[in-house]
Amino acid sequence: MIYDLAIALYGLAIKSAALFQTKAKLLNLGRKNTFKQLTDFNREPFKKLAWFHCASLGEFEQARPLIEKLKAQQNIQIAVSFFSPSGYEIRKNYELADVVFYLPADTPKNAAFVLNAITPDLVFFVKYEIWLHYIKVIKQRSIPMYLISATFRPAQIYFKWYGAKFKHALKSFDLIFTQDHTSTHILQSNGITNVLMTNDTRYDRVYQTCQNPKSLPIVKAFKQQQPLLIVGSSYAHEEKLAARFFEDNKNIKIIIAPHEISDERIGEVEGIFKNLSSIRYSLADENSVCDKQILIIDNIGLLASIYQYGDLAIVGGGFGKKGIHNTLEAATFGMPIFIGPNNHDKFPEVNLLHGAGVLFYISSQEDLDSKMLSFINNSNLLHDVKQNSSKVMAPHRGATNLILSNVKI
Repeated sequence: MIYDLAIALYGLAIKSAALFQTKAKLLNLGRKNTFKQLTDFNREPFKKLAWFHCASLGEFEQARPLIEKLKAQQNIQIAVSFFSPSGYEIRKNYELADVVFYLPADTPKNAAFVLNAITPDLVFFVKYEIWLHYIKVIKQRSIPMYLISATFRPAQIYFKWYGAKFKHALKSFDLIFTQDHTSTHILQSNGITNVLMTNDTRYDRVYQTCQNPKSLPIVKAFKQQQPLLIVGSSYAHEEKLAARFFEDNKNIKIIIAPHEISDERIGEVEGIFKNLSSIRYSLADENSVCDKQILIIDNIGLLASIYQYGDLAIVGGGFGKKGIHNTLEAATFGMPIFIGPNNHDKFPEVNLLHGAGVLFYISSQEDLDSKMLSFINNSNLLHDVKQNSSKVMAPHRGATNLILSNVKI
């Protein structure tokens, strides 16, 4: 089978890349450790267990409201698996999970091993995670199985003549909970009827953050009374735009929270802002940060709460090919958001926020400069964005409760 060959070749590629690439090395070692980790796992026989599989950190944030709600309502164990090191390494000590592990390669043998080790009572896959052998084994064992916060586009493999097995996998879920009506229509028009539109669970997650944001005294001291631009989950392209904007607009402060925080990447950010007074968050305190122009966030987990102090935001990913990062985290605090010109159709929330006058597409330095200055120079426009953000996001909350009311626990 071509799928099995692709899985095998990918495994070999990971082992080869592990010799010189940090992420591949972490994935390779993590997968090896999974077998001992799950063999030693303390499966409590008188408790139910819910297994959540997430590709990476973004998908984990979509699963998180469900995990928290289940833990609050049920005497239940939680297993969380990841495909990517950027998810596992950050959440491997997640306090509400009884076990967190790398998902072994999708083979019949590995699928049987994982299912035997954790014996889940229900399984949640998040967004795009469709692994044929795992889904087949779960279905064979009659374990309730759900796909949450899912989005679909007509060009995906499920809807091609050569994607029959993937389409069959979609039909294996007890229910597919979609983010939007477009995805629901695409599934139903292709004969997949086990579907319910619930919206994206991230709306619930960011609302929780907005209601109870983490206080960050260093960020507050850095901002003082000046306008604050937050460049979140950024790549070099967004950082260079911000640096160039600052050359002509020195009355603002800038926080850079890069997508990756390796020493090499943080060093690159420092290089982009080499002519400005910058400091790393890990080296800052409330006194040393006050006179700095640039604050570089060199740890994970703060960005969602950092947005509470912002006046404008640039969110990374819109100038590349992989995808736009979490715009909802910024939108929930009601600030104008700027993103690059690519990947809009892949993310329903991006089009929603754009249509509501909260998010703005930028294609050049001149485009960014003119749009940001219009907000900096007109507080009424900032107020309008805050109002628009609240109005557009409120109706999309509630996915967590709707999903849990439709699952078999």
